[in-house]
Amino acid sequence: MYFEKGKGYEIRINLKQKGLKSPVLISMDGEKGIYECREILLSDTEWQRFSFKLRSEKTDKDGFFTITFRGAGTLWLGTVSIMPEDHINGFRKDVIEVIKATKPPNMRWPGGNFVSSYFWEDGIGDRDKRPPKPNLAYAGVKGEEWESNQPMEPNDVGIDEFLKLCVLLETKPFIAVNAGSGSPEDAANLVEYCNSSMESGYGEKRAKNGYPEPYNVELWGIGNEMFGNWQGGHVDEETYAHRHLKIAQSMRGIDPNIKIVATGGRNWFYPGWNRALFKIAQGSFDYISLHSYAKKYRNFMSKEDLLDPEFAKEFYYYIVSSPYGIEEQIVATGKEIEDSLPEDTKVSVAFDEWNCWAYKAPRMETEFALRDGLYTAGVLHGFRRQNKTVTLANFAMTVNCLPMIRVNQFGLFVNPQYLVFKIYMNHQGPVLLQSSVDCETFPAPDYEKDRPQAIGNIKYVDVSATQTEDGKRLFLAMINLHDSRTIETEIFLQNWPQVSTGKLIYLDGKHYMTENSFDEPDNIRIEEQNRKKIKNPMVYQLPPHSVTIWEQYKMK
Repeated sequence: MYFEKGKGYEIRINLKQKGLKSPVLISMDGEKGIYECREILLSDTEWQRFSFKLRSEKTDKDGFFTITFRGAGTLWLGTVSIMPEDHINGFRKDVIEVIKATKPPNMRWPGGNFVSSYFWEDGIGDRDKRPPKPNLAYAGVKGEEWESNQPMEPNDVGIDEFLKLCVLLETKPFIAVNAGSGSPEDAANLVEYCNSSMESGYGEKRAKNGYPEPYNVELWGIGNEMFGNWQGGHVDEETYAHRHLKIAQSMRGIDPNIKIVATGGRNWFYPGWNRALFKIAQGSFDYISLHSYAKKYRNFMSKEDLLDPEFAKEFYYYIVSSPYGIEEQIVATGKEIEDSLPEDTKVSVAFDEWNCWAYKAPRMETEFALRDGLYTAGVLHGFRRQNKTVTLANFAMTVNCLPMIRVNQFGLFVNPQYLVFKIYMNHQGPVLLQSSVDCETFPAPDYEKDRPQAIGNIKYVDVSATQTEDGKRLFLAMINLHDSRTIETEIFLQNWPQVSTGKLIYLDGKHYMTENSFDEPDNIRIEEQNRKKIKNPMVYQLPPHSVTIWEQYKMK
């Protein structure tokens, strides 16, 4: 383990012994000796819990947390936990801070493939008495692709811990319920646990667990990718539609005010899936979900293939064009909604999983490059263009697995996708402005195998503009998709002063293959430059493979 000099570490341990005469020694140590220890004399043969703090007198990147005793006897270890003293409700302080900086509007939990085998009652009550289970993201799933190096799920983070996390992040919870191996009763009980008063059965159980006030969770999803044979409890479209309806009715029987996301699918892969939902379960959902992972090459490429400059360029243009495939999914699903449901029925798209997934990696710990930051900005622009259809979205995922953030025991670094979220969420307004671009184009690569993109040709420059409600601040976001060429742009802002002031915010990286790492965390970073007397119109040189936001203010 990594120990830091002067830092305290909170220990929680459950022990039971038989025939043990000597004390148990719990210590933080390493090649430099014992840094601090605690002796515990176990008094009987029942489980006993101990909580205390140890403080390291040295920094050691290869330290050990050890539990030893001398003599004959048997020692059982239950839960053993060691956490740095600056943790926040069990979560890493540094991780909380960097996520919070992106201002996430909501967070979806517990997933994902995980949810289709997850029983939420396993994750409540005393953490040390919760049953560990096989890794649920892979339960019932076959194939080498889904093998995991973490075979057990400890259940340390359950519904209460997740909702604490949402409070820390100042975000709305979006909870998915098990539509694979779960039942309508399980889902209704979870809604009751979260949203009912202490007078209800599950409300009383929540209060006994230390949370007397209802959480009042509004957003709920029913299942995940139930159309896929990789999903626990996979079913055909009609079976899912009937299952969704029963679960939704049970949940709304507890709280009629919740908003529900139904599991939708791409209509070109699963042409009858959404139609079955519209026909059988109409009126039981407010959103229909879509997913995309830009994974056309994933099954036959490795990261080493990107050492070939020609293939790296081909792959670059596939990644940065993929947001237009996402936009096509949204448009097609919006048309399905319009054609299938009455005019007075309001159903939106929830694009609640999206990311790149270029190649296979252990535990899906894929590295991301500057090109993937351009992809992320492109998706955000597409969501803005399709704002009447898609009104809820979730990036997948956050930490280590297809991540925005990579962590280890020594620290963390953020990748370009995180940096794009940070730029856009902190430099945008609630009012979307019309924008248009006139520039050269390139042929759109296939979005998926043997599926051309409907757009045909893609402009090298993608633009999106927003402003504050009072109209005094404008945010012009620009992406140059060209792999190597600076593009000179003439920018004209209609109904904007001839001279303004502001700043330039951009993602700085040498090459579209550039990555951040633990050793080099700032290869790609956000740069800002204050600017005075910004002219309208103005000429600006957009660097190749770049994301730029002009933030401008009307001068008093």
